[in-house]
Amino acid sequence: MKTGIFGGAFNPVHSGHVNLAKSYTDILSLDRLLVIPTAVPPHRECRDFAPAQDRFNMLSLAFENVDKAEISDIEFKLSDKSYTFNTLTALRESYPEDEFFLIIGEDQFLAFESWYRYRDILNMATLCTAPREENARQAMIEFAEKTLGGIKYYLADFKPYVVSSSEIRAKIKSGKSIEGLVPQAVEEYINCKGLYRD
Repeated sequence: MKTGIFGGAFNPVHSGHVNLAKSYTDILSLDRLLVIPTAVPPHRECRDFAPAQDRFNMLSLAFENVDKAEISDIEFKLSDKSYTFNTLTALRESYPEDEFFLIIGEDQFLAFESWYRYRDILNMATLCTAPREENARQAMIEFAEKTLGGIKYYLADFKPYVVSSSEIRAKIKSGKSIEGLVPQAVEEYINCKGLYRD
């Protein structure tokens, strides 16, 4: 089976995440897409993080009607920080016959050599990414060939939906509307729980 891995803080999940997941599922002909919220992010401060269960619940609402998407709590069960290497190692034990496709953003792709055990990750999964701007495509190709050593990767040609979770949190703190930026069910959940407010 072809299994996509779409991880992130999802703090909160937004409409861009959902659109991206649908696009990659279609373009890669995935049999399954595992959406994996980060438990303990290795490179971020956690002071503005919603509780893990709330982020999981929001993902469940956002992807409820998205074909082939499954929300996984695997990183909540791992004892170490949420390094992708650890997550992939655990997933290979659960799905030993699957071919994995790791979906990451342009900025993560261009800094991939700084990831924990990145060479091992490249042996376990095909990297999948997309340039935010068309003029970034060539730089990404050159990076893959020179820095990552001609790895197996997939560079999509669709434009990501540009919205950030930090932007959404800032709007919530300032009392501005986030309508359209997150799925309606997620907006209602945030309001009901009072998340991301001072």
